[in-house]
Amino acid sequence: MTMGDGARRGRGRPRSPGAEEKILQAALEEYTEHGWSGFTMDGVARRSGFGKSTLYLRWPDKDTLLTEAVRRRTRTVAEADTGSLRGDLTALATGVFREFADPEGWAGFRMVVETASASQALGGFTSEVSGSHREVIEAVFRRARERGEIGARIEPFAVTDLIYGAALFFVLGRRLDHREVTEEDLSTRVEQVVEVMLGGLR
Repeated sequence: MTMGDGARRGRGRPRSPGAEEKILQAALEEYTEHGWSGFTMDGVARRSGFGKSTLYLRWPDKDTLLTEAVRRRTRTVAEADTGSLRGDLTALATGVFREFADPEGWAGFRMVVETASASQALGGFTSEVSGSHREVIEAVFRRARERGEIGARIEPFAVTDLIYGAALFFVLGRRLDHREVTEEDLSTRVEQVVEVMLGGLR
């Protein structure tokens, strides 16, 4: 291989099997524990069990690393076209509730709070948190309009604020009481929240 070939190949994925997933998981755990100011490549390397050279092979800095970790994580709030507004809102709410209930998913909420309270802009990872959720929400309501289930004047984010607020307080209550979030509890609360939302839309 010539020097030119190496230069063209540039940065690649970590060579160890499964390294990338372990590093991204470690990044979320490190952020959850230390926040942005305490988040370092050294810390992620120690937590993941890989050397810093493995991290820098794929991510040039901590913002790039955390942005990808957030992007992977927010895919769990997936867009689901169920054919009805009720079904889509239920799928969205279930994803959001599960995200907040998961220890690593909680990192996303901490990012939102930290970004809102910062005196200056943080890393690019912050736009990844809101951007992916925004795309899913807009798609849900666009399909509902096309099906004739809602009018054009309905503001999507005024409605879905109910989902995010309900999920936050649901999980906060369980955490404060040191109670496990069961699938049955989660499903019941999601059904109640969606019913309230649809009642308001009617």
